[in-house]
Amino acid sequence: MNSERSTIDPAEGSWSISDDRAFVLIDMLSDHRDRRRHALRTARSRRWLDSYGEVVVRSVLLGTTSTMERDEYARALRHDGRDHTLVLDHVGGFVLVTSERRAASPVDEWVRSVAPAGVRISAIGSAVLHADEDDLLGVVDEARTAAEIVGQVGDALGSTRAEDLGGWRLLHAIGGGPQLVTSASPAADELWHADPVRRETVETYLDAGCNVVVACERLHIHRTTLYYRLDTMPEVVRDALADGLKRSTLHLSLKLLRLWNDVPTASERSSASSRRRRVSETRTVAPVRQLHPQTAGTE
Repeated sequence: MNSERSTIDPAEGSWSISDDRAFVLIDMLSDHRDRRRHALRTARSRRWLDSYGEVVVRSVLLGTTSTMERDEYARALRHDGRDHTLVLDHVGGFVLVTSERRAASPVDEWVRSVAPAGVRISAIGSAVLHADEDDLLGVVDEARTAAEIVGQVGDALGSTRAEDLGGWRLLHAIGGGPQLVTSASPAADELWHADPVRRETVETYLDAGCNVVVACERLHIHRTTLYYRLDTMPEVVRDALADGLKRSTLHLSLKLLRLWNDVPTASERSSASSRRRRVSETRTVAPVRQLHPQTAGTE
């Protein structure tokens, strides 16, 4: 392998460029901004990446994987993706930079399909590299954040694109821990330690913008069951649902707890499903107090 490395000549302020593709790819994530910018320009000028069309940066995070398995996976990615994807080593996994129009199949499916036995992909997150951007690092950070959120929250997000995860990205940037939620929203703390059915009911109701029809469709329950559940919530939760600011804080706090505590376990989900069936089959609907906000389309 050519041992020459892309460097800036301090005397002349110009670049000495290696013809070796590997060194250009290394420089794309260099600690030096000028190296990163030059490497990206080089990749575009040599048409490794499109200068038009959508170029997507993906952060692929790996679970526990041996060095041999990781190396085998890297070879598979580089071999099969050479026509459309640049593969960069990154902490905890890989960064893939793809000219989407060149890929013959959905890239996320390809990323998973070429993984050898023993390689566990824990999450994939993505962000768009725009034609006018000349530094890859910021987009890599966005994709990495998206992957971390996907790994923590799971399929409930509905997307792995950083552009679609605005609220989650804001929450991801918040420091602190569960103690912050305890003080900011006692209602969220109460729900997090309560029956998972109650937590799911309130979170889904808030996700639906307090629209009863939409919430019932997502929960697969009748509206009278939803009204009953809301009306029999602990007082601290009912108080939060009846107040605009407390309701917003409750909603955000539940999302923060998901980020900090990961998603409910499979046993929790199974238990919640069983309880939901028992509730819908055996409970008698009680009178409903008007504690929920009225929204269009709820009747």
